[in-house]
Amino acid sequence: MFENSMWLLVVAGGPLILAILIAYALLTRRRRGPAERRESARATERLYREEKD
Repeated sequence: MFENSMWLLVVAGGPLILAILIAYALLTRRRRGPAERRESARATERLYREEKD
């Protein structure tokens, strides 16, 4: 009996926990604001220019 319930926990619980963790990560990730995006674009352009030289 214990083997069956353990298998159910692995088969049903594993994907459920994974789905919960993915949903949590998607909901709590921090989005960059406009100023941060502009600064990132400037830094990228600066690196590209340095790479060419």
